[in-house]
This record gives sequence, structure tokens and C-alpha cells, in this order.
Amino acid sequence: MTPPTAFAWRPVLPWAAVALTIAGAGVALAVDLDVPIWLIGAIGLAPWLPMLAIAVLRTWRTTDGGLAFYLALVLTQVGHVAEHVVQIAQLRLFGLDGEHAHGVFGAFDIESVHFVWNAWILLAVGLLLIRFRNNRWLWVTLLLAGWHLAEHVVLLASYLATGVAGGPGLLAGGGLLAGGLPLARPELHLVYNLGETVPLLVGLGWQWRRARASAPPG
Repeated sequence: MTPPTAFAWRPVLPWAAVALTIAGAGVALAVDLDVPIWLIGAIGLAPWLPMLAIAVLRTWRTTDGGLAFYLALVLTQVGHVAEHVVQIAQLRLFGLDGEHAHGVFGAFDIESVHFVWNAWILLAVGLLLIRFRNNRWLWVTLLLAGWHLAEHVVLLASYLATGVAGGPGLLAGGGLLAGGLPLARPELHLVYNLGETVPLLVGLGWQWRRARASAPPG
């Protein structure tokens, strides 16, 4: 196996400035033209996709498919967290109400999509643990993702039973467990996603160092 490079990002970093320039110019023009927020987000994201794809492919070539899959999962989860951050900004900084604060790609801010996404995260982490069973950070992520999915099972069941979206679930304010925590649902689920993403990132770094240490010289 070819020894890993100094992380898959290094060969694509020279392209980061180009992507940043194109994305910045595109977003500025889109804002000036007052286009929908989802289109602004798509314009800002598009220049970065080739660079991220190259990083995943180089990881596949220089280490193995498992680590490449891990990297792809981290990248998509970070994007998911960004959507939650935008939603909080819409609610708390720009004063939008819940009906109009749906992040960048608002069409996906529905109970069924949240359930499917969190089920996918749990499944993906489980698959990674088959390959990297000694990664303690993945085990932490698995536990947190399992609880997060339980929240979305309750939320989806409530929505299917009542037709009303946006319920508190288990632990948001007014939730089923002892009235929940003093957190609104958007803040709570941002905390959930950050709680999953941090150990996922730390575990990726740990796994990468192990891959480099075990690679043959050459």
C-alpha cells in the first residue's frame, strides 16, 4: 500500500484559494440579484465540491476505502451542522419565525428527511466500526447518534399521528422526558449534531495517524 500523504487535503489546498474566490464572487453576485437562499447556498458550495471529491479519492488511493468513507461521512455531517447553524442565525440573529427559518436548503427541513439522515449517520458509523472497531471515538459517536435517532423516531411518530411538525420530542423544552431541558428544539438539535461531529472528527484524525504509522516506508 502506498504510504499516506500528510493528510489528503495537502495536494488540493492550492485549489482552496481559487474555490474561495469563485464562491465569494458568486455569492456576492447572487445576493445582489436577490436570488433565493437555496440558490445562494448552491452557488457558494459548488466550487468546493471538486476539491472535496479529490480529497476523498486521494484518501482512497493512499490509504483504503474505509478511511475514504470515513472522510466522506465527516464532510457531509459538517455540512449538516452548517445547516443547523444557519437556522439558529435565522431565528436568533435575523428574527425569523419558525415557519421561515429552515436553513439554506429549506426543502429538506422536514421530519422524514431528518429521520432518514440520522438513521444514515447511525448506520454509517456502525459500518465504520466493523472496519475500525478499536476507534473509541466512533463508539462515542455511535452512542450519541443512537440517542439522536431516538429523538427523531419520537418526532416522526408525533408528526405522523398529528400532522403537526416541529414538536419538542424527548428533551427539548416541553418534551416528553420530565418536560425536557431549557432549550428550544433548534438549539438542542444543534447541540446533538455538534456532539456527534466532534468525536467523529477526532476519531478521523486518530484513525489517520494510525494509518500513517502502519504504512510501509517508501
